[in-house]
Amino acid sequence: MNKLKQQIKEFHQQLIPVLKRVLELYPEKTIKSIYLNIIRPCRSLIQKCSFKSVNDTSSLCSLAYWLYIYDHKQLALEICELTHGVDFVIESRHRSVLDLYGLEIRLARELFGERREANIPPRFLEHYFHKRVKKQLAYPQVLREGSKYRDHYGYMEHELAGALYDLIGKGETGIYTELNENWDRIQEIIDEYIALLRQ
Repeated sequence: MNKLKQQIKEFHQQLIPVLKRVLELYPEKTIKSIYLNIIRPCRSLIQKCSFKSVNDTSSLCSLAYWLYIYDHKQLALEICELTHGVDFVIESRHRSVLDLYGLEIRLARELFGERREANIPPRFLEHYFHKRVKKQLAYPQVLREGSKYRDHYGYMEHELAGALYDLIGKGETGIYTELNENWDRIQEIIDEYIALLRQ
């Protein structure tokens, strides 16, 4: 087995126990949102999770956020921490596993009062400052992206969750001046989106 395959296997083996603990939280029959956003991705990731697959890592990132939304903060943090030092494929046009760094910063503060902004590897700063990423984070545009789904009956939970990736995943890093300057308002919106997604 070559070195990369061994690393992927080891990462997956570390992840599986966390995923199994997530599945233990819920009965087989549960509400559709929990099934689609937590149970189904867990089952899929138990079968396969390559950190070289954008689909797998996007699913892992989404699962961590949904665990946070449903207040399973410790499990979400464990997933974030497992990604340290992993050489993920990073593509700016996809929802990125890098949004786990912002989630980890938030979780560590909420759970332990710790500051983990320094955990962001310098090699990823190029991604955070990519013009496509920066464009979607202009304030107040970053709030409008979620509000177009929030303000209509039958809002789309996928889009609201995607807005949280930007608000938490990028905002918690502290590297975007516009978001820092408007953090109180952003925090209100984060709380509002989480409340909506839990319904």
